[in-house]
Amino acid sequence: MGSTVLWKPAERGWHDDERARKIVTAVLAATHARFPDLQPGSLAITLVLPEARTAGGFSHRGDRPGYPASLVKLFFLAAAEAALESGRLAASRELGQALTAMIQRSGNDATSLVVDSLTGTTSGPALNPAALKRWLARRRAIDRYFAAWRCPEFAGINLAQKTWYEAPYGRERQSCFDVPNNRNRLTSDAIARLLLAIAQGEAVNRRRSAAMMKLLARFPDAVDAQDPLNQVTGFFGEGLPRQARLWSKAGWSSRTRHDAAIIVLPGGTRLILVAMSFGPAAARNRRLLPFIARQVARRIGNDGSRISRGR
Repeated sequence: MGSTVLWKPAERGWHDDERARKIVTAVLAATHARFPDLQPGSLAITLVLPEARTAGGFSHRGDRPGYPASLVKLFFLAAAEAALESGRLAASRELGQALTAMIQRSGNDATSLVVDSLTGTTSGPALNPAALKRWLARRRAIDRYFAAWRCPEFAGINLAQKTWYEAPYGRERQSCFDVPNNRNRLTSDAIARLLLAIAQGEAVNRRRSAAMMKLLARFPDAVDAQDPLNQVTGFFGEGLPRQARLWSKAGWSSRTRHDAAIIVLPGGTRLILVAMSFGPAAARNRRLLPFIARQVARRIGNDGSRISRGR
């Protein structure tokens, strides 16, 4: 799964930034005051301000791994674009449709095709131990690809599982539950690092990064609020100022509610924001992520009176 990487991947993606630290600290305090039922340790936030020559950022629990739900699809997207660039995957109408559905609609059936195409594995009945060992080695191709980036933020992540509407069966269940410590695992820092590479045109190359940005584009003022898969309502996009530009991928389950975004605020400030929330209370709270986005936007310096979505 070869690729071109344009920046020095062994370096951290951003330096510790005092402005970002103050913003994250204030937003956390406001969030816990607004939602006192949030459990300690249930929230991870990473904020990156990439406008300077060297990006600055700060995170709260940004290096603590947790179940990413559909945020893992960001990594499947980048791996697929790298495989297309190297010729390991052949471009096709079906694969293009699957990538679009995986990101824009968070489709799990589409994700299944992408993962199978990248790894040479398929779902199916349970396997004997020897066959399962071979299958797992192929399935870990995506992990090996991102290990080759040598990003410090990618340490300890795991990208071995498909996403499911209900539950895995057969060999997928073996992989997820019978193999120790093999569930999908990401940190908010790892997700922010990938988004930073995409935003800067450094994920695979500029052309492939632009293709990823196109799929990630959201238009909050045009979404159908009744559509449960719009990835704006109940997420960052609902809390942003009007005229903000948004590229994002949300993830949710019965115990998680996450969002990860590249944002350009009306005043022109660009930022990367990732929030991962854990626990049933957070998963049910459709006001939490809009509140975080609104608080970040206000503290970065935009006029709070222009933020009209949400409460």
